[in-house]
Amino acid sequence: MKKINLVFLLVLALFSCKQEPEKIDIALNLASGNSEELKVVLDRYKRHRADSLKYKAAVFLIENMAYHYSYKPLPGFEPAFDSIAKCPLNDTRKKIFRSILSTASQSSPLAAPELIPDVNNVSSQFLMHNIDLSFEAWSRIPGNKRASFDDFCNYILPYKSSDEPVESSVRDSLRKKYSWVNRNLEAGASLQSVVDSVAAEFHFEIVQEIRDFYPQTLSVSQMEKTRFGLCDDGVNYLVNAFRAVGIVSAKDMTPHWGNHPSLGHSWLYVKYGNEEYSTDVAGKINLKSLYLTESIPKISRETFAFNGKNRFSPFTKDVTSEYVPVADIIIPSSLKNNHSGPVLCVFDVDEKWYPISAGTFKDGNFKFHQAGVNVMYLAANQDKNGNQPINYPFFLDSKRRIHYYKPCKTVFKSIILTRKCRLSSPRNRRIKEWIKNINGAVIQGANHSDFSDAATLYTVSNFNSTQIKAVSLKSHKKFKYVRFYSNGKETYLAKLSFYDREKKLQGSVIKQNNRDFKWENGAFDDDPLSFSGGKDFALGLEFKAPQRVTAIDFQIRNDNNHINVGDKYELFYWDREWKTLGRKVASDTVLNYKNVPANSLLWLRNKTSGNEEHIFVADGNNRQRWPGSDN
Repeated sequence: MKKINLVFLLVLALFSCKQEPEKIDIALNLASGNSEELKVVLDRYKRHRADSLKYKAAVFLIENMAYHYSYKPLPGFEPAFDSIAKCPLNDTRKKIFRSILSTASQSSPLAAPELIPDVNNVSSQFLMHNIDLSFEAWSRIPGNKRASFDDFCNYILPYKSSDEPVESSVRDSLRKKYSWVNRNLEAGASLQSVVDSVAAEFHFEIVQEIRDFYPQTLSVSQMEKTRFGLCDDGVNYLVNAFRAVGIVSAKDMTPHWGNHPSLGHSWLYVKYGNEEYSTDVAGKINLKSLYLTESIPKISRETFAFNGKNRFSPFTKDVTSEYVPVADIIIPSSLKNNHSGPVLCVFDVDEKWYPISAGTFKDGNFKFHQAGVNVMYLAANQDKNGNQPINYPFFLDSKRRIHYYKPCKTVFKSIILTRKCRLSSPRNRRIKEWIKNINGAVIQGANHSDFSDAATLYTVSNFNSTQIKAVSLKSHKKFKYVRFYSNGKETYLAKLSFYDREKKLQGSVIKQNNRDFKWENGAFDDDPLSFSGGKDFALGLEFKAPQRVTAIDFQIRNDNNHINVGDKYELFYWDREWKTLGRKVASDTVLNYKNVPANSLLWLRNKTSGNEEHIFVADGNNRQRWPGSDN
């Protein structure tokens, strides 16, 4: 979530206290030298009764515009965006994009991102053109499918989705590009099929590190050229695209997953008549179905209008109940702390506890509205010193029951630890699929390059681990070529090594059906987080002369969150704060801790490397269980 400066918060407070007729005056005062431009817009639509609805729309935009900011494009990067636009849409393109953007960021002095108040920036011509085009698009939608005026104002009328740079020609160019959307819908196509078609045509891909090179939100025109960015960037583009053709569209988001160490997520929401569809920027997935059993504490829909009820994100509407089961919960204040700022928090590896919504305090209890189930929470009071807990952490389960985790100081456990973060979540079981798919894969040796004389040296079976698998081979025949072959399945390798006794064999890499990634041959380097693979892929070595292969090591693509031999770990439990249960250097791929208080909320930290860690509890068999991930 973006930080809002103190001045902005004070303005919001002023805004929320004013009566409705005065909001427009506040906006015009804040516009300063640009106020005359805004008055031109108001005067134009106020003169004619036929434009009364457009006048209301203009008032809506200008009133709320006072509290919206947009990034100014960074200088020196447009040639880089122009260059990538010329590359074909394939796997190699992402590698080229990283290289071009890295070069641009190094050759140009990287200016600090600058947010500009919209009231000081937009012209009367731009605003009137936007209003006219939005009404034209809205009116084109058949009456029984057309959005209400309130939805129109929040989800069609706005000239931008979020804080992306404002561009004068965006709505017009997107309207022309996606005019076929209206025709397809009018011909009877489903909203979902049309959205999926737009997403497929857009061909967006995530590049997590883009902010390292270009540290701010991309504009729509930049997105047109790159087709890469963060989730927010892709969603912003699609929101603008569907609004341009008169369809209700918004960014839905969670500030923080309930089962992730640090991240939130954003995605696309669209509505056409009675049809609704929520999907990621790549489309072809109904998130309202996928997220039903997820661990999501809060989901918000971004609006253009100010919402004074949400002090964490004042331009959003709470839509948690549209995605996951929710509960209104009452938490007694059992720990002595102030009650002036009730907040509901989820675990965050950096912040320790991250506030996701505000609550109320009455009669000794804290009350929180519409909290998502399958989440571990901490109720706290937020003051100048941070988040002060008012009770012990609790898990809100799928049946809306609350389970507190208050350590028992008279009962202790010995527990076995294998990981510092969950392996998968309800929304993402891919790594489990990759582990499953490696079963049936084979290691082959051959003396013909096409493997027409291949001998199977090893078949993977009963494999269910992210650790390195060391295999001794019985065959002592010499081969010119050796390879791992996935046997038609999709999987990925983080490590692949061939040995003749203790000697690691070297050769030229041979591969088939390997996807292009940012590293050339991830399975052959020493980075546990790089990988190679794909669907029905083969990967191996060609030797200068036939070699004997007596052993192999392989490892599935993984997050490196298992226990690594030689790394130093520290286990904590929560008792009003995080308290240590001691440090250990791993001598095996499991850690054993004794004297762990029963009913404790636990956190295993790797003090050697990595920070992807999450909280867990011990089950009846003294094994790790990950609430919110094991659903």
